[in-house]
Amino acid sequence: MKRIVTLLTLLFITAAIFAQKGKVTSALSYKESGDLKKAWETIEETIDPENKRSKSSIDWPRTWEARGQILHAIHREDKTDIVDDALFKALESYQKAIELDEKERYLKSIKVDLTFLQTDFSNYAINAYNKEDFETSYKAFEKYLEISDMPLMAPDNGVQVADSAIIYNTGLTAFKANEYETAINYFKRAAEIDYNGDDSYYYIYESYKALGDSAKIFETLNEGFTKYPDSEPILVELINYYLDQGNQNDAIEYLDRAIAKNPNNATYYSAKGSALDKIGRQDEAIEIYKKAIEIDSNLNTPFYNLGVIFYNRGVDVVNEANELPPSAVKEYDEKIAEGKEHLKQALPYMEKALEKASDLDSNKFSIMESLKVIYYRLQMNDKYDEISKKIEGAKN
Repeated sequence: MKRIVTLLTLLFITAAIFAQKGKVTSALSYKESGDLKKAWETIEETIDPENKRSKSSIDWPRTWEARGQILHAIHREDKTDIVDDALFKALESYQKAIELDEKERYLKSIKVDLTFLQTDFSNYAINAYNKEDFETSYKAFEKYLEISDMPLMAPDNGVQVADSAIIYNTGLTAFKANEYETAINYFKRAAEIDYNGDDSYYYIYESYKALGDSAKIFETLNEGFTKYPDSEPILVELINYYLDQGNQNDAIEYLDRAIAKNPNNATYYSAKGSALDKIGRQDEAIEIYKKAIEIDSNLNTPFYNLGVIFYNRGVDVVNEANELPPSAVKEYDEKIAEGKEHLKQALPYMEKALEKASDLDSNKFSIMESLKVIYYRLQMNDKYDEISKKIEGAKN
């Protein structure tokens, strides 16, 4: 009798096992027929830890593979009302299936599943990027790379080829999502395989800049320029770095390199003129500013800076004249005449600077004040009255 009871118990257990595994088949059938809601509900019953009958199916690799396939289908049909983030959850299911498949019975089919899933991660990332949902985009690109790095996905010849474009794009989308640490990691990987190397270094620099890591900023620019000396963006940022640090001599050295690469870039000449001016090499600065204007007369900065140089020279000489004793009449007259000559040189540049200055230009008011002094010293009364009215209007 005991033997009959035992046999019946075994039969019952076996039936229960097959019943639960049969649900996996049923769930897949619902998927194939298009009833994704029923497919999801059915497959979830097979992994319910509260359900004693799920004991046989919850540890079965095929259950989790089927669950991944159903989730993938839900993603493709965009059925977010059934499950949200289905694509990401599909990957988790496949990973669980691999973990449970100790006898490696299902790895071949799971590899095919993951290949299709990887393609959809790429498409999903691109679509999210186009919608400017950069956080979702970089996370999807990350999952693409995660699949590539899985031992199961290794090529048959054992030679792993880096997904260079995906690595770079993951860095780019992470950067746009303000995930700077993540961006740095991926751009470093891209630079290591020399994919968009100069751009990768540029974004590494921008990421460290956003993080406020001053030591890494210079280190990155220096390393990037050493590896990619023809990269204009890196060169420009290296110049800006030295200018910001007040290191005019090094800035001039790199500006000369930039000018050699692009001799028709007026901005380089203007920046070099400013650097020369700051270290007292004004005569050289004047010639460089004139060269900038010759190349591009639409730039406002060289006009303004030239005006300031000549204006300051004129004012300094006039101040020297005013400090002379009353008896030094001849020397006074000579100083005043010299001062006026400098102001005459400043005049056309200051007028051009005012003409080009917008209402938002922070230098506009100081340009008008300088012109007021010039018009007064040169006895240009009509111009003096006109600029005085403009200054009053600006104050009001």
